Amino acid sequence: MKPLKLTMQAFGSYGKRTQISLKQPGQNLFLITGDTGAGKTTIFDAIVFALYGEASSVVNKKDGAELQSQFASLDVQPFVELVFSEGGGIDETVYTVRRVPRHIRPLKRGSGVKEESETVSLTLPDGTEYPQKEADRKLEEIVGLNKHQFMQVAMIAQGEFMELLRAKSDDKKKIFRKLFHTELYGRIADELGRRKKEQENEIDRIKTICQTETAHIRIPEDDIRSEALQALKEKIMSSEKLSVSDMEQLLEALGMLCEQLKEAQDAARKAYETAGSKRDQKRDAYKETEHLLRFFGQMDAAQQELIECREAEAGIKEQERLLAGITDAYEVLAEYEKYEEANQQTNALKEDLSREQTVAPMLEEAAKEAAAKAAETKLLYAQELERFSRIAEKTEQALELFEKLKQAKRQADRMQSAYRQVKCESENNRNEIRLLEEKEEDLRRQKDALSDTKLPRPLTEKIYPSCSKTANAFWMVLGLMDNSTARERTEGIRLPGVRTPLTISIWNFSTICS
Repeated sequence: MKPLKLTMQAFGSYGKRTQISLKQPGQNLFLITGDTGAGKTTIFDAIVFALYGEASSVVNKKDGAELQSQFASLDVQPFVELVFSEGGGIDETVYTVRRVPRHIRPLKRGSGVKEESETVSLTLPDGTEYPQKEADRKLEEIVGLNKHQFMQVAMIAQGEFMELLRAKSDDKKKIFRKLFHTELYGRIADELGRRKKEQENEIDRIKTICQTETAHIRIPEDDIRSEALQALKEKIMSSEKLSVSDMEQLLEALGMLCEQLKEAQDAARKAYETAGSKRDQKRDAYKETEHLLRFFGQMDAAQQELIECREAEAGIKEQERLLAGITDAYEVLAEYEKYEEANQQTNALKEDLSREQTVAPMLEEAAKEAAAKAAETKLLYAQELERFSRIAEKTEQALELFEKLKQAKRQADRMQSAYRQVKCESENNRNEIRLLEEKEEDLRRQKDALSDTKLPRPLTEKIYPSCSKTANAFWMVLGLMDNSTARERTEGIRLPGVRTPLTISIWNFSTICS
């Protein structure tokens, strides 16, 4: 980032609008000199404030109203505008950032002041304005450093250079990595370290698997190489670093041992298959013998059951005869129960018929009485219906009359309210007339008292050079009447220079003054 032009107004010690150009041809080094308080640090504050919204000092942070100049009036808006470039040569791009700090301004209407919040605008190389909410993030992205790193590398305030020298190695590494754009090499180193760690983890995992599997190996004791294989196995299991040659030697020996064991296994399998075939033959013969023995047992049991059945045949026939007699008895019992139930129902019906025959004459008499009452009720209903119609008609007429009465009452209320208002106004007018009559009577008395009084001409000329005009203006201001009528009325006038009020006739007063 290279600053090109800095503009300040009402900022810090710069009250007026000030521009500083930093793009002299062939000049990359500038010296800023001046007495104490001349505004050297303010230039650094302005550059850092334009980029990050804070002053340059890390120890004494300033922002907002503290940066508003005391040498400019409150109606002058403070701002800082920085034009800077990024890159070089044909890739150089120019940006413009304008930042207005939080400041106090007078109200547009009335007296008092109002505090305005901070605003920032970033103009891109193509002339478009970046969104204000994301301008700070975009500026940090363009510069490549945050405010703390910028103050340690690009612009170091007075007394704060030692903070860079005393910074931790990790902090310096981050600053110089961003400054010299070595992030790519850092990422490459991080990636190689990550891959190395992954390979080491994979080797450790393989080592653990190999040692675990080696521990599961069982070496036959009758083998001539059992001692050598056992020693090699213990060496692999106890070693801190896995030896590939030891593993290959162990695998080769295990391969040979496996071939031998495979041959022995094949011979044992053949012997096992021969023994299995013999076993199957013996098992089939045994099963067939068991099958025959089971049949002989079933035959003996059947013969025994046949003898027992022949012995019990006479008893079974007797039981069958008794069972047939019991079945016939149950059928007769069912028919008898049906007969008893039908007989009971017949008796009940006879009793019901007798009761109905007794009650029938009484019911006929009650039916005749009910018919007579129904006819009488119908007649009463017709009479009541006619009466209800007459009452309904009268009710409608009464409702209409009530509605008219309500309207008349509302009209009467309105007239009464208007009457009270007119009465109040009449009372006010009567009071005003009484006051005017009293005033007129007072004026008449004053006129009678001063009808023969005249002022000396020099006194009137001294007090009012043009008394005629003054009298006319006096009555017109009061708004009592026009000039012609004023000459016929009287009024009390206090003349300047006269200790006691003089009551004179307006007609005589205007005559004397003229």
